Amino acid sequence: MAPSNAAFSTSGKERTRMLKRISAVVLAAALGSAALVAAPAAHATATAAPTISGITINPSPVVVTSSTKVSVSFKFTTTDVSDASKVTAETQAPNGAKSSLTLSSPDKTQWSATKEFGRGEQPGTWKLLIKAGNGDGTTESSADFKVVQVWETDINRFGASPEPIKAGNVLTLSGKLVVNGPQGWRGYGDQKVWIAFKQAGSHSWKRVGYDYTNWRGEFSVGIKAWRTGWWRAEFDGVAERSHPATSDSDQVDVTKPDPVVVIPDKDSRIIRFNASPEPVKYGKYLSLRGTLQVEQRWDWDGYGDAKITIWFRAKGGSWKYVKTTWTNSSGKFFTKTKATKSGDWKAVFAGERHIDPSSSARDYVKVKR
Repeated sequence: MAPSNAAFSTSGKERTRMLKRISAVVLAAALGSAALVAAPAAHATATAAPTISGITINPSPVVVTSSTKVSVSFKFTTTDVSDASKVTAETQAPNGAKSSLTLSSPDKTQWSATKEFGRGEQPGTWKLLIKAGNGDGTTESSADFKVVQVWETDINRFGASPEPIKAGNVLTLSGKLVVNGPQGWRGYGDQKVWIAFKQAGSHSWKRVGYDYTNWRGEFSVGIKAWRTGWWRAEFDGVAERSHPATSDSDQVDVTKPDPVVVIPDKDSRIIRFNASPEPVKYGKYLSLRGTLQVEQRWDWDGYGDAKITIWFRAKGGSWKYVKTTWTNSSGKFFTKTKATKSGDWKAVFAGERHIDPSSSARDYVKVKR
């Protein structure tokens, strides 16, 4: 009799359960494979453009002097930088000229560079320009810093003459102010130089006059001498530009004057008075000159060592005192002052014993803005 197939067969329900189990195993294997393939994407880290922070510049401001160079340190911090060549820094001068910096970084995070600043660098506001890049973009940042040039100054060839001098006569004090600037030692023009005096037996100096240097740095001023003592020139310097300076001192002996013989009741006059240039720009110097004469028997002679005052009157205003100067041995006088308003100028001689006072003709000068 043939064997029965019942032992080797399964019911319909068992076959269904078996198919479900096989399907589950196959699906699980498929899902496992997909999970393994997707895993790297699921754990990937998002990237971004670099950041720049912590910018420092030392020293700041950068103070450049005449004789030495100043080494300036630049530092900053970045993030998300993998390639050092993608980080650059440069300086930009006030005129726009740029200069690359050589950067160093041990960890591609902390960056530093140095640059020397000397007498040839432009004064003013400079910029530090930084760029940092990666595959996701480039970041730029900047910082301002100031370069200040403060130059050494000196007063050369200072002297007082004549020596000795009679009391009441005019002593001429002159010299030259120089500055060790970008082109080396040069005359320092358009600067105020004081004249100081220390009487014999005293310990203190007193400023008694001043003059402004010409374009060569030269100055000269006449001051009446009354007592024996020492004279010197003093320059206060200019903030963020130049240092102060003081000349060597010059001793002058003052002797008693000779008896003065004055012709009584003589007239005086001021001739050829002129204020120039005309017109003059606002704040520029105006030169004032003229000649004081005293009437003699048959002619007019220049009158020396006389005090001349300079006066100014704006339109619609009244006369105001400006400054004092002295005539030389020929009666000529010269001084200068800054012009700020349009108006009339004149020179006045107040007179002396037996000599009448006089005033110059008025000279109108227009001031242009």
